[in-house]
Amino acid sequence: MSAYLPYAARLRTFLAFADMFAMIAAVWLAHLVRFPPGIRAEKWSQLLASPGLLLTALAAGFVLATAAELYEPEVLHRRREVLIRVLVAAGAWTTAVVLVTFIIPGWAFGRGVLLLTTATWSFLLILIRWFLTWRLRSRTRFPALVVGDPEDVDDFCTALRERPSAPWSPIDGSSLAHEDIPGETRRQGASMVILASGDEHTLEMGHDLANLHFSGVPVVAASEIWAWLEERLPLEALTPALFLHQPGFGAVHWTLFNRLTRIVDVLLACLMLVVSAPVFYLAAGLVLITDGFPVLYRQRRVGQFGRQFTLLKLRTMARDAETRGPEFAAEQDPRTIRIGHLLRRFRIDELPQLLNVLKGEMSLVGPRPERPEFIARLTELIPYYAFRTAVPPGITGWAQVNVTYARDIEDHRRKLEYDLYFIRERSIRLYLLTLLRTVSAALVGVRSR
Repeated sequence: MSAYLPYAARLRTFLAFADMFAMIAAVWLAHLVRFPPGIRAEKWSQLLASPGLLLTALAAGFVLATAAELYEPEVLHRRREVLIRVLVAAGAWTTAVVLVTFIIPGWAFGRGVLLLTTATWSFLLILIRWFLTWRLRSRTRFPALVVGDPEDVDDFCTALRERPSAPWSPIDGSSLAHEDIPGETRRQGASMVILASGDEHTLEMGHDLANLHFSGVPVVAASEIWAWLEERLPLEALTPALFLHQPGFGAVHWTLFNRLTRIVDVLLACLMLVVSAPVFYLAAGLVLITDGFPVLYRQRRVGQFGRQFTLLKLRTMARDAETRGPEFAAEQDPRTIRIGHLLRRFRIDELPQLLNVLKGEMSLVGPRPERPEFIARLTELIPYYAFRTAVPPGITGWAQVNVTYARDIEDHRRKLEYDLYFIRERSIRLYLLTLLRTVSAALVGVRSR
């Protein structure tokens, strides 16, 4: 969808160059503050004598900012989220610089200068984005002609006007005959035509819309607008044919991509097992002290293509939590033991599932695996629910970082919309972004939608 925004490409380029100059300015200011005038020039010359370090630092900043989606126009209006993304990216950048200076002899970046650089760069990144947010909100929205059945058009236009993040100003075109749409589009100066109705209306206007689409004015389904704005696929807008015709869902059978994500899963899982070992043993000890054995909890879950496996977790609920049978977990579940809320809040209880990842039963990122009893029930109540098992289940997932605990059927419908979006848009970028948002969710909670 970003390709349809007139300013999207220019904005990304501007942000990338602005971040680069912000980093250079941050390094210069750090030297200005850290060193007295007598040795400042010498220290600056020493840094410039290692151009490889400077290029690596700039490249790492760009890669981490890209992974944090700091160049995406739709993220700019979420001020708290921008703050978290910048801080996480800056922290990862500092770690990367420390590692490369440790690994490569001759490269040196003083600790004081590095900390000052990180703090200044973070501040400048936030300042740049807050300024752009103000600038974009003050701009006139781009006109978009909305066509289809009158009721559908009216509902869509009302909903779009209520979204401050939407860059389009909808124009009601429900009264137009299909042959009049191209002329009205030119007269209104519309940058896009949005089709608010379903397949039948599309077929009726097909020839005129196709001509318009290939003459330079994109024609987009309303469901795609909501997918761009909310990063989910509304269930009411989906049809069985759509899963076959949209090329994104073909990634399910992309062998090379699946093997690549498997390699990344194994490497990251091994690293995380080593890094998180002290936290795991401390958490396991707290569970043992507060509620006794068992420390680990084993449960049957449904994996890819319906295959069942045994999922491992640190126990966070009382031993008699399911005397009344299986129940959906809630955010403040009364069955949770004293230390359980803390473990679940920071996702520490999920750490044993790194072993499930190494065994090939799970991925780091994917739809959360559900219990067989719940799968059977939800498949009957929610259309396309079984489709979420087309990819490996994950320790974290796109639905988990966008929606809190699912307490009822409607919550599960909502989470499925995010899972289907993840399956369609599945990529290394979205994989890494989900991991990043998991860190954000653990620190500040899942953002409201």
